[in-house]
Parts: sequence; structure tokens; C-alpha cells
Amino acid sequence: MRLSPGILYMLASTALLALVNVAVKKLAGLPTAEIIFARCFISLALTVWQLRRTGVPVWGPPEARGNLWARGIFGAGSIIGGFLALKVLPLGGAVTLGYLAPVITAVAAIWLVGEPLKPWQWLFYGLAVAGVLLAKGTAGLLSAGVLLGVGAAVASGLSSVFLRRVGDKIAPLVPVFYFNLVPLAIASVWMLVGFELPHGTEWAWLALAGGLTHVALWCVTQAFQEKQANFVAALDYLGLIYATALGYFVFGDKVKLTVYPGIALILLGVLLNAWYTSRPEKKPE
Repeated sequence: MRLSPGILYMLASTALLALVNVAVKKLAGLPTAEIIFARCFISLALTVWQLRRTGVPVWGPPEARGNLWARGIFGAGSIIGGFLALKVLPLGGAVTLGYLAPVITAVAAIWLVGEPLKPWQWLFYGLAVAGVLLAKGTAGLLSAGVLLGVGAAVASGLSSVFLRRVGDKIAPLVPVFYFNLVPLAIASVWMLVGFELPHGTEWAWLALAGGLTHVALWCVTQAFQEKQANFVAALDYLGLIYATALGYFVFGDKVKLTVYPGIALILLGVLLNAWYTSRPEKKPE
């Protein structure tokens, strides 16, 4: 199977966002609002600068703005919920819950984009979800951290669907602009509740989170503009490998034995879905 640009963009985005999660976890002492503000401000500033250089209107065409605002609103929900979950859950556990998002994307795309799942794809997604449940386990399913993680996954999945609805007729950085603008506005008000000045290496981690986020969002936008939403979303599951490895080596998180068969099921579901959707369509004779 040849790796198309859309696949490569999604693989790059997944790896970069895994590193962003490490940076956020390293900033556990800072209020969540400040982390979101710094991350979105850096990415937004880079986005506006690049759009101005190329002469592209930052607000995008009028007919696409409804979907772009929806992308930003649900994106804000995914960022806020995801960062709060990272504060209270181990890195692997928080990221694992995020892998419910591709299922939301694939199912929602049936109605919002008109990209139906084929019968076999339901089975492949079922394998991936079973892998997530096996890797995460069932303990604490109703805890605040888990509920935040699930809520973030739902918001992320819907955000990806609205990104797909925008299509490939606008510059990839325009959706990135909206994705950063909405959570930046929310974080600006949220910070008024309590502000703590970052110290030492916290400045570096904030800068790293913002810069890597910007590149990752550009990559994921390119990916969703080139490929079907349900296909690209499935590749996001591969990030669980990064999260598990980084959680173990960077934070010393204990890896349960059930994580390994869980990852195997996820990979099986992803690879089968990739193979199935990449097959050439049979032309009627």
C-alpha cells in the first residue's frame, strides 16, 4: 500500500501532538487556562503571520464560515477537556480516552459529510474501540478525569467532521486560525480567575507546546482535506503507541499487561481499515 500525502500528514500530526501532550504534562503546576492561552496564542500568531504573507483572508470565504466557527467551537471543547484530563490522569490513560474521537468522526461523517461506513469498517472500528477499552481498563469509568477525556474525544471528533465539511477549497491555515481563536478567547477570560507567572523551564515548555501544536494542526488540516474523514481519523489511533512509550520513559507511568494486547487490537483495526479503504473500486462491466 502506497503512503499518500494525506496519510503522511496524519502520521506527522499524531507524533507531534503526542509531544505536545508531554509538554502539557510537564506544566502540571500552571493553571490550565494559561497553558491553553500560551499554546493558542503562539499558534494563532504564526497562523496570522503566514496568512498575511500569502495574502489569504484569515476569516476564509463567507460560505465556509459556519463550518469554520463550528470547527473552532468544538475544537475549544476538545482542547479544554483534554488539558483538564491530562492534569488528573496518567499520560497514557488520558490519551487513550482521546482515541474515541475517530469513532465519533467516522459515525458523524455519515450524516454531516455523506461519507457512509461500509459494513466491514464497522468491524474494524469495533476492534479499535475494543483495544482502547482493553488498554484503558474499566476502573474509574465515572471519575471526573475519565468524563473529561470522553467529552474531549466527542468534541474532537465533531471538530474533525466540520473540518472535512470545509473541504479543500480554502487554505489549510484558515481552519487552524479558527481552531486557535475560540479557545484563546475563552482562556483569556478564564485567566482572570487566577494567574501565575511561569518560571524557568515552564517558558520553554509553553513555547514548545505552541510551536508543535501549530505544525500539527497544519498537518491534520492537510490530511483531512486530502482523504475521507473516516479513513484519516482511523490513523489517529496510532498515537496510542507514542503516548504509552512517552508515559513510560518520560513520566515513569506503569504499563499494565493489558495495554499490549489492547495496542495490538487497535493496530489491527487501523491497518485493516487502511487496507480496505485503499482498495481500488471495481468498475461495473
